[in-house]
Amino acid sequence: MIATKASSLYNLLNTELESVLMIKSVRYETFNEGQHLVVLGAVHGNEKCGTAAIERLMAALDSEKLVLKKGTLTCVPITNPRAYEENVRFCERNLNRALYVKDEPQHYEDQIDPILCHILEQADVLIDLHSYASEGGLFSFLGVSNQTEIDFCRHLTVQNFVYGWGDAFAQVLEDPRDAMGTVEYARLHGAIATTIECGQHLNADAADKGFQVLLAGLSYLEMIDAPKAEPVDQRFVKMHSVFMKEEEGEFAQPWKHYDEVSEGQLLATYASGKEVRAPQAGFIVLPKTHATVGTEWIFFGVGTDCP
Repeated sequence: MIATKASSLYNLLNTELESVLMIKSVRYETFNEGQHLVVLGAVHGNEKCGTAAIERLMAALDSEKLVLKKGTLTCVPITNPRAYEENVRFCERNLNRALYVKDEPQHYEDQIDPILCHILEQADVLIDLHSYASEGGLFSFLGVSNQTEIDFCRHLTVQNFVYGWGDAFAQVLEDPRDAMGTVEYARLHGAIATTIECGQHLNADAADKGFQVLLAGLSYLEMIDAPKAEPVDQRFVKMHSVFMKEEEGEFAQPWKHYDEVSEGQLLATYASGKEVRAPQAGFIVLPKTHATVGTEWIFFGVGTDCP
């Protein structure tokens, strides 16, 4: 009987389950009061740099090469496990949109929502590490309703900032909850939060950029003994509009993130001949060359002073 049970257990452990609904989160708690920092990686499964950066941070803490002196740190290196395994942005629903607990879960990512939302509800500070498809480097999505959040984000080794995401995105959505991602949900529950885009998916330095951001965040919150990163040569772009891909079409040229354009400049052309032009002088933000019909295609912003 014992042998049979052991054999059954062995077979269970060696059976590849269709979908394991489990997320690994690691919590480091110190003896001294302080902020609770939550760091996320791979909210989108094909964005691997955040995972590498967080795992590097965890290795430094586990080996005591880095020591937390106060507060709490929660690390979630792979927030969307199945998408990470399949190396896709998401499986059935963008986890960084419509992030709230569903009464009737329909998609794989809907089942992640309760776990992720619970983690975010406990955060005082959130850093969510991402990367993107077009060419480009490190930048931050900045919230501007909270001066504490602005000050925090400006001390994370980041030089380029984009803000006004929620207002621009809400213009094209029927349900405002559809624009809610990790940072919006965390802010709703009292945290300061930022999305850090570490560069193009395959940039060799993307994971290192993310790691430096994490160290800078810990330093700013006085959770580690390290000098604070000071703001240097920073520039800001306010989101103006979102162009959804209404039908098949192509970009006017291979746009890169932060490409500067003039008023009326051709951005893209649909197969029907309809044109998409810049509403005013500004910047291309996160162009999505391979966007499918009905999804975000081009974000457009204008340069400003620090908000």
